[in-house]
Amino acid sequence: MYLTHLKAMVRVAVINTFDDQYPVEKFRKVWCSVEYPIQQQNYPGIWVDYDDAKPLEVAGISHVETDEEGRPFTRWKFGGHATFTVVALSSLERDMLYDELVRVIAFGRQSTLTYRFRQYVQGNDLIACNFDFDTIQPGGNAAMSGTPWGSDEVIYEKSFSLQAIGEFVVDPEDGEIVPLSKIIVTGRTGGTEDEPVNPQTAEITQNASDDPSFANADVGQWI
Repeated sequence: MYLTHLKAMVRVAVINTFDDQYPVEKFRKVWCSVEYPIQQQNYPGIWVDYDDAKPLEVAGISHVETDEEGRPFTRWKFGGHATFTVVALSSLERDMLYDELVRVIAFGRQSTLTYRFRQYVQGNDLIACNFDFDTIQPGGNAAMSGTPWGSDEVIYEKSFSLQAIGEFVVDPEDGEIVPLSKIIVTGRTGGTEDEPVNPQTAEITQNASDDPSFANADVGQWI
């Protein structure tokens, strides 16, 4: 459900950023995957992963969520860390790509050349995810002799992680994730059994894309 879509979102965000227009020619169309690279042509590259750090739990209090057909859904929230591991066949190449990845995370808001990572994450319609772009947590580095293709070359790695929080909605019938734009959130006053608020008279626009916890408001609509 959410995990495959979350990791795919991070991967596509990296690929969209390091495209054929990226300002550093050496790292245009850099390889990126949710799988560890096992082929020589995938070096240098970026391996992305995600680990939950908080329990999965229902988001909101006493609210009802439906789609356009009136079918009920439940919103869940998650919290954890997205990890970015840079792999290369030299320490210099590893450090250069690591610096570029840090540049994308740290200065994407100020630069039109590296903004695509944030743009894709914050505009995603399947996972409402918000990264802590103000803190980059180093994960250490490593150098290992021997490669998956059988040579004696040294593989150099260096990683960092970003804290992530987010929400998702899944169709209980088939387990497929539901586009957030199709979901209407209707709250109840004070968590009581009052009649639901009419969403047509209390719409809230997508400030929620920047802050997934916004779904805890009394009423709202993800559009």
